[in-house]
Amino acid sequence: MVHADPFHNYCVALVVPSYKVLENWAQEAGKAAKLDKFEIPAKIKLLPEPWTPESEPVTAALKIKREQLKAKFKDDLQKMYG
Repeated sequence: MVHADPFHNYCVALVVPSYKVLENWAQEAGKAAKLDKFEIPAKIKLLPEPWTPESEPVTAALKIKREQLKAKFKDDLQKMYG
């Protein structure tokens, strides 16, 4: 989940990685996609548990429940914007 706080000029991300895929993707993907600087997360928190409908941060269609995630990771998001 990428999160943008309107009081900061950068976004942050909460990520549950597939480490093998992450290594391949991390090769300057944002710059290769020509994203603006504010669209590339300045800080990333890697989370150990995948998000599933059973653990409730995503729907059965795997759409994120943004408000629930913001509430659950409130402290982490505040630290990332620190």
